[in-house]
Order: sequence, then structure tokens, then C-alpha cells
Amino acid sequence: MKRNWHISMTLVCIILGILLATSFNTQRRLHEAINTDRKKDLIKTVHDLEGQRDKLKKDIANSRAEIARHEKIAAENQGILSTYTKELEIVKKAAGLTQEKGPGLIITLGDNQNYPKDDPNINNYVIHDYDIRLVVNSLWAGGAKAISVNGQRLISTSSIRCAGTTILINSTRLVSPYTIKAVGEPNKLINALNADNSTRQLLGEIAKFYGLTAVVKQSSDVVVPSYNGRLLVENAKVIKGGD
Repeated sequence: MKRNWHISMTLVCIILGILLATSFNTQRRLHEAINTDRKKDLIKTVHDLEGQRDKLKKDIANSRAEIARHEKIAAENQGILSTYTKELEIVKKAAGLTQEKGPGLIITLGDNQNYPKDDPNINNYVIHDYDIRLVVNSLWAGGAKAISVNGQRLISTSSIRCAGTTILINSTRLVSPYTIKAVGEPNKLINALNADNSTRQLLGEIAKFYGLTAVVKQSSDVVVPSYNGRLLVENAKVIKGGD
């Protein structure tokens, strides 16, 4: 009885050993197979990346050669290019397409917020488009290099006109108070404001009588922004077939 038990145990151990050995070999072969596939994929990826790297190196070399060619051409034409660049900057500055900085005046015009409610003519207590035009025209006459109103740069095609309860400049609606900035020689600008009777009266007696804000300040650092609107001038056209 004991002998049979030992034989049975021996057989079980042998079978278990065979199973374990088989399982180990299977896992090892599967692991090797997986690693082999991974190695192949990694090798392929490395080769692809190396090919892309070599291509990029060639592209860089070609680009550098092209840059060198253009630099050579630019160097040959540097004199002409420099002349055109300077002329372009002069034209842009004259057209108001560049920022202007320097000494000048900052003028603030504003409505009377506490006008008499019983006065039927409230127009006397607000700043109108023609008031701003008076001041701007006097500043131009005084040699202003650049002028802006509430950040809107004035150029040759700019208009200052009434649009309901607001003032329209460069197709932008502006409301009181109006800050007019002018770059130029401050004393000449002030003299020009005083030289025009209408402007002098607006900034003096009229503003005081109707309670309007009219403040003129000199500044050594006035900044007038560049014009950022449209430059194309459009005219009305006859439509074929129209009345």
C-alpha cells in the first residue's frame, strides 16, 4: 500500500515537472517572438528616422545655398534697395502710416454735463464736429506734423462730421470728451490757435460761457498713432441698365 503511494507521487511529480518545463519553454519562445517583432519594428523606425534626418540635412543645405544666393543678389542691389527703403519710409510718414512722437499739444474738448434743463437749445452745451474742425485746422496751420482725435489719426482723406449724437472720424464713432493730440513746436501751435478768431473764442469765451471743457496742455512727449484704416478711395459709378 505504501509502495503504491510512492509510485503515484513519483508519477505526479514527473507529470508536474513536464508541464512546468513545457510552460516555461512556451513562455520563453513567446517572449522571444514578441521581442523579435519589437526589435524589427524598432529597427525599421530607426532606419526611417535616419532617412528623414538625411533628407532634412539635404534640405537645410539647399536652403542655405539659396539664402546665400539671395544674399549675394541683395548685396549687389544694396544701394538701390537702401534708396527705395528710405523713399518708402518718407512716403509712409507723409501718408500718416507711421507713428509720430515728439513735443506738441494735448487739447481736451468736452460737453457740459450739467447744462440747464430748461434751455431748449441744448446744442450750445455740446462739442460739435465743426468745433473739432476749427481746432484741427488751426493746428495744421501752426505746422503740426501729425494730429489724432481720440486715437484716430487724421490723414488727407479723413473727414470730421456729425453722426447723430456722435462724431464720425475715419468711419469710427467718437463721443465726448475729445482728446486732440498734435505733434509740433508747442509755441507755434499755441500761436496758431490764438491767431484764428473762431478757434480762440471757442477755447475761451464760448467754452467758459456754456460750461464746455476746453483744456490746452503742452507736452514734451506726445504720441500720435499711425493710421490703420482704408486707403482706397471709392467713387460712385453708373450701373448699366439703371435709371
